[in-house]
Amino acid sequence: MMNSMMKQKFLDQYQQTSVQTGLENATPHKLVSMLYDGILDNLALTKGAIQRKDYEQKSNKLNKAVLIIGSLRSNLDMEHGGDVATNYEALYSYMNRRLLEASAKNDETIIDEVANLVRELKDAWNQMPDNFKMATQSQLESVKNIK
Repeated sequence: MMNSMMKQKFLDQYQQTSVQTGLENATPHKLVSMLYDGILDNLALTKGAIQRKDYEQKSNKLNKAVLIIGSLRSNLDMEHGGDVATNYEALYSYMNRRLLEASAKNDETIIDEVANLVRELKDAWNQMPDNFKMATQSQLESVKNIK
């Protein structure tokens, strides 16, 4: 019978392979959607770890969520993004502050608050017109350079 550490290793390897396969053919739209999914997955795992009082796992999963939010935040186009980029930057900053507070207090309600914000962002993101969803990075760059 497999011990829990080996099971976790296999699960981690499977998830990594699955993500790599998804990344190979993903459009920029799909990549952002995958990042939102990653935040939501890690927040759910964080909540479970808090409930089990597994504080090492809580820290690990919460840190992953914070890193993903940081990645989204650092890739905002503040030069061309106008108010939208500014608003996203403020929201990502707020979510990170709230997650740090949730970590300090082991507060599941704050985790839920941030997860709800991410779900709203993901829903809005998925309502983008199909021609933008399917655009490649180079196509998006050429549109940006028209201005």
